[in-house]
Amino acid sequence: MRVSTSFAYQNAIDAMNDRTSKLARTQTELSTGRKLLTASDDPMAAAAAERTRSAQRRIETQTRMNDFAGTILKQADLTLGQVTEVMQLMREGIMQAGNGSLSAEDRGMLATQFRGYRDELLTLANRPDGAGGYVFGGQGTSSAPFVDGASVTYQPQVGEQQVGLDADTPTSLDGRQTFMNIPNGASTQSVFDLLDSALAVLQDPTATPATVTATVSSTLAGIDVAIDRASSKRTEVGEHLRALDSRNSLAQGSSIELASQMSDLVDVDFAKAISDFQNNQTAMSAAMKTYSQISKMSLFDYL
Repeated sequence: MRVSTSFAYQNAIDAMNDRTSKLARTQTELSTGRKLLTASDDPMAAAAAERTRSAQRRIETQTRMNDFAGTILKQADLTLGQVTEVMQLMREGIMQAGNGSLSAEDRGMLATQFRGYRDELLTLANRPDGAGGYVFGGQGTSSAPFVDGASVTYQPQVGEQQVGLDADTPTSLDGRQTFMNIPNGASTQSVFDLLDSALAVLQDPTATPATVTATVSSTLAGIDVAIDRASSKRTEVGEHLRALDSRNSLAQGSSIELASQMSDLVDVDFAKAISDFQNNQTAMSAAMKTYSQISKMSLFDYL
């Protein structure tokens, strides 16, 4: 078969163009560290990579929410522990006030101490959470949830704020569950009003022993209920913290796995890319040498 000179030239040029394109592609892969440069390179891999990125973003979002919830819940755990300690001190003091050998003056001195505990308890109930809200902020409030007036009232709506893609981790506590609706005979009142009633009796020099005994008994019963509620809520908060730790561990494992999948899909194999680059360089040099030799060929060289 007769091969024309122009055909030989064109084949040599096509070979050089092909090697130039491959060489440029390999150079880009090496410089970017990516083998999937556009979706058209591998549509299936590109689609898989997008799904992987979506899963990674979901994990990142959930992790940020978990970290936020964890910070709030740790503050709540600390606060509930302090609430329980103050209530225990109150309980011990109330029991001491029930000692029949105490004089009215002695009870008055104890009442002054209890007033300090009561105010400390209210401060804990209104503690900010460090994120613009309140530990016992219920469904959310821009001001302190407990208002101290003629009686202590709770302002926020019933419930708790929650975060998470499944919205199941609380970032506030419902103060009613710990401080309000404490049984007192046939009615209920806040733990603060319960203490105020007890303080009024202890500070009354005319209070009879029977009145003091009855007051001490009902106050102890109410404080015991409040202590149980605070302890129960603290246990609940601890379970949420444990669940967050477990979720974060799972998320970390999933994140590592997804990162590996993403690398397999889009990252270049440097050993292979360097080998391809060297092969393409060699082939390019050979193509250029071949073209150079062909371009010098002429019939006149044989005449």
